[in-house]
Amino acid sequence: MTIWDDPGRHIDRAARARLLAWPARDSGAIVSAVPPVWIDRYVPVELGFDAPGRCLTRRNLTGASLPFVRRGVARSWQLLLAMRVAEARDLIEAIELRLDDVPAGPAARFRAAVHLLQAVSLVLQDDWLGANALANSANLGTGSAVTTLRRLLAWRLGQQDLFHALPRLMPHPRYSRRLAIAATIDLSIEAAAALDQLHLPLAERLAADAMAIAQQGRGTEGPAAFAACLRAQVLYEQGRLDEAEAELLKRLPIINAEAPVECGYRAYLVLARISRHRRHHEQTAMLLTEAELLGKRRGWPRLVAAALAEKVSLFLEAGRPAQACSSAESLDRYVLELGRGEPRLLPEIRDCRAAAWARLRWAEAPSMTAVAALRQVYHRALDRQDFYAGSRLAIELAGMLAKIEETERADDLLLQTLKSGAVAGLFQVFIERSAEIEPLLRRLYSRLEGRSSLHPPVLPLIGSLLSHIAARARAPAPSARPIGDRLSAREQDILERLNQGLSNKAIARLLAISPETVKSHVKRIFVKLAVTTRIEALSRGQSLGLL
Repeated sequence: MTIWDDPGRHIDRAARARLLAWPARDSGAIVSAVPPVWIDRYVPVELGFDAPGRCLTRRNLTGASLPFVRRGVARSWQLLLAMRVAEARDLIEAIELRLDDVPAGPAARFRAAVHLLQAVSLVLQDDWLGANALANSANLGTGSAVTTLRRLLAWRLGQQDLFHALPRLMPHPRYSRRLAIAATIDLSIEAAAALDQLHLPLAERLAADAMAIAQQGRGTEGPAAFAACLRAQVLYEQGRLDEAEAELLKRLPIINAEAPVECGYRAYLVLARISRHRRHHEQTAMLLTEAELLGKRRGWPRLVAAALAEKVSLFLEAGRPAQACSSAESLDRYVLELGRGEPRLLPEIRDCRAAAWARLRWAEAPSMTAVAALRQVYHRALDRQDFYAGSRLAIELAGMLAKIEETERADDLLLQTLKSGAVAGLFQVFIERSAEIEPLLRRLYSRLEGRSSLHPPVLPLIGSLLSHIAARARAPAPSARPIGDRLSAREQDILERLNQGLSNKAIARLLAISPETVKSHVKRIFVKLAVTTRIEALSRGQSLGLL
């Protein structure tokens, strides 16, 4: 097979005919007859020139061509954006095997593109350590995608100095699809870093800007979902639970189908915490089970570990220690299975396991040993400058210390966290632990009331927290509304038609509505049932007695 680098470029027909007809044994003479610039572009690959006067006399054994490689790279990006990672990795491997049979110059460029694709595929599989090792050992080339990937890795692995040193994408008046994706991800990373550093208003602003840019390009639903999840997390921490829940529920089908790992991780944990705040323990357990299954299906170990750790806390709060212990043991088995394979144990996974067992031991018998174990997790969060996670752990630690009568240390730790929270706008993170820290808040309020000038933002925050805790204590415990009550009459009707095996068009004809309306109803059913496919919806409907 003859391979031309740029077949559309003009070349003298007679010269091209001589090149194609030249015997391989006389190939050295070609160099004297053809300008050097033509060697890479127009000499057949089976002649194998790598420098003027040298012939490798190798054949193209893979049937490779530059158009095939170009199409393969473009197709790989499309598959990765659609979260079809396994298909993308197969295609990337096929491209890599063919690169030895294309001219050296283009092969080097495409090899860098292949390395970049491999690193992105590892990120989408939640293998941040593997992606970072590849990025440090291989040539990824240059460009906006490479810069965004390096910033993403630096943020995720807690390399804050490197993260802030790497260049950012410059704003554009108009964004192409590719640039819109890169800019959306880049701003979302900035928002995530701002949230970690407890700059909540900045995080919300950056996430909103990322969502606005995503609207300018098609195929940006996944990156836009990342920004939406970050914004919902900020809304939750500010106590705006209904807004956060609405933001996540409308994007849950996209998150389940084609969004990256950070979306599933943040969306399900925030939804579970909202449900837990409303004391809907069964619904919370269902959401965490969905998160665990999604993590296993998509190969996201961090989501699986976080869901199991949250289950431990949930069951302990609900007075179900046996189920809490079972969840902790499941987490142990899962971490052990991960350890047998590639080294994908990120610090967060180890910390989820350590925190889960510390809480379980504390529930069995409060002791300084459990406090010390959780304190280690707290200090590791501070070491990687994740102050948001550190704040959550500090509040929990303060409640523990107060229970074992380490009053002074508990007050100091909580006061320090309240100062940071007052500046950042944190609220819900304190409400989550209201049962443990309410006595501490009252004691701190009494201490600071006469010295409000020393801690001006703290006293109003404590007063607001105490008012909210008192109002919540007076309110009757809400009962979880059955999912069947949340389905409208039309949605219930459509679910029954789906159970009959009817298509959207057939349902539309029977109900005298448009297929687009049926599609919208089906999407809302999926959101309310927390599923992604019709089979899952029907199975969930049968288990809940809706069918």
